[in-house]
Amino acid sequence: MPTVEVDDSEIPEGFICVNSHLTELWSKVAFEHVERLQTEEEKRNPDAQGLYVYNDYFGYACCDLLKKEMLAIGKLVSNKTEKLSLATFHRLEALTLYMANSNGASVFPTIDDPELAEAIYEAYGALWLTYILSLEAAAKPQKLGPAHPLAIRNLENVVRTSAKVITQYSGLGFDKNPKDLQDAMLRVLERNDMDGTVKEKLFYGKSADSDEESDEDSDNESDNEAGESTSKRKSSADARPAKKPRKTSADDADVRAEAKAWKASAAMKALREAHGPVEHGGRPWDITKWSPAALAAERARFGGDDDDF
Repeated sequence: MPTVEVDDSEIPEGFICVNSHLTELWSKVAFEHVERLQTEEEKRNPDAQGLYVYNDYFGYACCDLLKKEMLAIGKLVSNKTEKLSLATFHRLEALTLYMANSNGASVFPTIDDPELAEAIYEAYGALWLTYILSLEAAAKPQKLGPAHPLAIRNLENVVRTSAKVITQYSGLGFDKNPKDLQDAMLRVLERNDMDGTVKEKLFYGKSADSDEESDEDSDNESDNEAGESTSKRKSSADARPAKKPRKTSADDADVRAEAKAWKASAAMKALREAHGPVEHGGRPWDITKWSPAALAAERARFGGDDDDF
């Protein structure tokens, strides 16, 4: 399938078209939040700061970043006024982009603290399901859509992508089933006359009208696909044949059951109570806030010199 170039005039004001695919509209505001999160992640990365602290330091530091961001979003989602604000959607939209394509989202499940890792996983899912159900309730008696109760032009794609993101954590032994949550989120879209099919990839490529790209197109785009972290990408030789989109298997009873299992209030409480190790030597996880003396002492532990970094 030939690549179709998207004309700038086709992209709505305030949006970015990812991979030149018109269904992949993401707000510029969300990308600003992602840049903020990436900057904070970099400040916590010992490699970026020329240090070695201990093996799990970066993982715990990213947990700290994710925990703070999710708790902040949790306050918005639980607030009667703020949960119906476009600003709250943008924060969740940005969280999805960050969870789809960041070192922090890849490393947090690897820490030697399954309780904290699971609390972060559950918080992400609970925030999204609670939020879209709140939007749906606010839309009644009309149906939820990109123009009601808020003008969210990319609502359908962002929710489908958010549901896909949670399945990245399948097979890690977490108690709650990510596929069940994905199906429940997609059922909410489906019953509101939106696309409730599973996204086979996090982000569509340049030439894709659906998830079913040709093998040749997939080969050409494998290095540029926005939603796959480098560690998880596969060569075209290893890639499985694309599956056809399907309707979700969930029904409304399943949505109600998942809503009880993934309550944002309970998830936020568990996240607040899940603690990693005490910040290293009483210092903040943000290494750029360490004093010159603290940096020198850390480097000296491994025989380094400030001039070596």
